[in-house]
Amino acid sequence: MRSPEELHLTDWASLEHSYGSGTDVPGWIRALYAEDREAVDRALGELFNRALHQGTVSSAGAAAVPYLAHAAVHAVHRREGMLAFIATTGGAEEEYEGEEEETEFEHKVTGRTLAADELPGLLHLLRDDPDPEVRRQVVRVARRAAGESLPLALAALTACHREDPAPAVRAEALTVLSFLDADPRGRLRAALGDPEPAVRATAALGLLEGNGAPNPAELLAILVADGGDPAFRVVSGEWFPGVGNTDDRLRRLLDEDPEATRAVAAAWIAAGDHDGRGARRALRLAERWYGYQDETVALLAAALPHQREWYWRMKVLQGLADLVAGCSDPGPVVEAVLPHTTDPDWRIHRPAQLALGRAGDTRLLTAVPEPAAAALAALAARTDDLDLRRRALVPSPSPYGGVLRGEADELLDALTPESAAPLLPELTTLLRTCPNGKLVRFLGGSGLTDRELHDLLGELATGGDRCLAPAAAVAAARLGADPGPALRLLAERPDCLAEAALLGPLGAPLLPLVERCLTEGHTRQRVEAAEAHWRITGDPTRAVPILLAALNRTAPGAHALAVLRRIGHPLPREHRALVEGWLMTDRRTPVGKDHYWSVREEHQLREDARLLLDRQP
Repeated sequence: MRSPEELHLTDWASLEHSYGSGTDVPGWIRALYAEDREAVDRALGELFNRALHQGTVSSAGAAAVPYLAHAAVHAVHRREGMLAFIATTGGAEEEYEGEEEETEFEHKVTGRTLAADELPGLLHLLRDDPDPEVRRQVVRVARRAAGESLPLALAALTACHREDPAPAVRAEALTVLSFLDADPRGRLRAALGDPEPAVRATAALGLLEGNGAPNPAELLAILVADGGDPAFRVVSGEWFPGVGNTDDRLRRLLDEDPEATRAVAAAWIAAGDHDGRGARRALRLAERWYGYQDETVALLAAALPHQREWYWRMKVLQGLADLVAGCSDPGPVVEAVLPHTTDPDWRIHRPAQLALGRAGDTRLLTAVPEPAAAALAALAARTDDLDLRRRALVPSPSPYGGVLRGEADELLDALTPESAAPLLPELTTLLRTCPNGKLVRFLGGSGLTDRELHDLLGELATGGDRCLAPAAAVAAARLGADPGPALRLLAERPDCLAEAALLGPLGAPLLPLVERCLTEGHTRQRVEAAEAHWRITGDPTRAVPILLAALNRTAPGAHALAVLRRIGHPLPREHRALVEGWLMTDRRTPVGKDHYWSVREEHQLREDARLLLDRQP
């Protein structure tokens, strides 16, 4: 350990952190000994933000470890935060995988080495310190034990796991022992009989991680029954250096087992849903699996009253808003969200109101003094009430402040040219105040003939917005205006092939560009070119092979599926089997790493697949 009097022994000018030279680090270290807790909070915040910025480890951060170890023993306030800093200097990953700068990895190795060196002087806190959070953070520092500190750490952790009065500390001691011990599975199996639920849940999680699929039922039963205990720390975003975030570990374990995910979520929600742990499992179930809408809705409705933090209350309400339109009985959802529709926080009342609107419940109009525009549009899309539709098309102020914006997308999706005709004044006003591509394309296909509307589209077509201008020119041409401006704007614009497709035969002068893009560029561009070629020529011969080649569960593949459905072309046997598989699987469509399509996008993909297969001979 090094005291503040020894700060001059380190050449801080030669060290760096994320915001520059390490010369300001000594001042923050001295401030850790202050009697003023707020001053300590600020200093610790600066150290984390600069020396360990967003998960990186700087040379100044690693060099600070001996000084933070001294402060963790002798300071008055926030000693648990100082210990957390030491544990974190080792970084998240145990090995260099080429995804980070080699120098940063060297800083992490230095941090781990220094943490191991300081550990013997910190282990007495496991026995002597009255603060369980300090003891828990010492356990996390002990994950870095190596060399001479390893046998000392094993002895201290074993005693901690056996004797500590705090179940959360005992549980985490077991976790670290399972990484350091020569016989981790034997220790974990013994802990399954522990009197504390948090310890049993920790042991079950460790054994399940090392077991592989299928998960043993008896271990899952322990996790289901005991994992709802608050002492079993499942806090989203709380990293356990050298071990991993417990929430992420659970996600990886349960992701391939929807029934286990459902059982865990139900039990943990029934146990009070501490830290939103059950709600997160339910949200993950909805995110990854398509056939569990009703189950997920029931879980989220049950979890909502337990949410104390605004963020997780918002996420649960958003989940209910996403799913309510497709569930078999929206009644329980409506009753669950209704008290939140008048919450003063817009982050809460907006998703609650949206859920009410998507449930088609007219209490949105009577129980809420000023419903949000998106909720009005959702309700208006589910009714023929002309006055409500007019109200939903009125531009609304953004909750972030500033300009007006239109939130009528769901209503636009439900309108037909016939039902849009009486709304022409409101649609025109919306176009004037809040123009956007969706509205412009809808109006272009509406068949509405109005001089003011045509003039507005013409103005937008000559504006400086590179995306909106060609869309407006195409919309004007579809409504009978001169196609020349649209053709000029779309010439040599392979990024606007979707607009060219909307021109249909009017886009014939663009065929050289379209044909060139059939074989050039990325998949999305080729699919858009194929659709444009078919719509312009009326002949699907060139388009179909390109669309079939793109057919997969990606955004371009879903677009190709939709175009093939419109064409109605017979599918070859192998492609038919592929599309049938999409309908049979319960798995949602992934988009990149660990992200999935929205409920509406997934439903549209499956509906296109069903309609296409229905037209097959």
